[in-house]
Amino acid sequence: MFDLCIALMLLAAPHTAATALIAQSTASSATAPAATETLQIVVEKKLPDGKAEAMAPTHVFQTGDVIRLRLTSHFDGFLYMMDQGSSGQFSTVFPSVAAGSDNRIAEGKSYLVPATTDGWFELTGPPGFDVFYFLISPAALTTPATSSFVAPGPVSSLRPRCNDAVFRARGECVDISAGPVAVPRDAPLPAPLAPIAGAASRDITIVQKKDGVTVQSKGAPSAPVIYTFRLAHN
Repeated sequence: MFDLCIALMLLAAPHTAATALIAQSTASSATAPAATETLQIVVEKKLPDGKAEAMAPTHVFQTGDVIRLRLTSHFDGFLYMMDQGSSGQFSTVFPSVAAGSDNRIAEGKSYLVPATTDGWFELTGPPGFDVFYFLISPAALTTPATSSFVAPGPVSSLRPRCNDAVFRARGECVDISAGPVAVPRDAPLPAPLAPIAGAASRDITIVQKKDGVTVQSKGAPSAPVIYTFRLAHN
């Protein structure tokens, strides 16, 4: 079991995962290729009756909440996901033995992560943010390993805070720093991702929808795309 301060624990198997982030566009130019959609991402929470409820990307979850990701692909290729907990520990979320090994995605189809029968993640650990790294490639890549490496940069000690105006209007706790967050152009990537991501595009835009977000890439369709998604919980 990985030593995550904020961990997503897979109910179906002893595996940690976690959350996290997407992005905002960096720069664009008149000669840049047109944006193409990659994934729509919706975080679903498991209710006491067993049903799934779509949550806002900025929703602040509570320890013990059980969640999964519903992804709708606008891209033919392969999906790789890693998580960085607030302790700085990384884990490979997908593909994995616990969450499913078939990471091929096809345009127009929806997928659940975990991709196992009735698979969910349980949020555990102290308050903070988990960060999902999404790497999408038109060609199969080597699955990133997480046996031993140092996280790039300092580990954040930020804790989620409710936006009072949104709380009053919608009756829920949301933190506007959760959800879509870009990978800065010059920021180092986690060691397991760096060699397989190559020159993956980080130039993306986010289209906010009622419950989820859709990522659009401005890179060449034949190149990998990388971005993050931050998940907050208290």
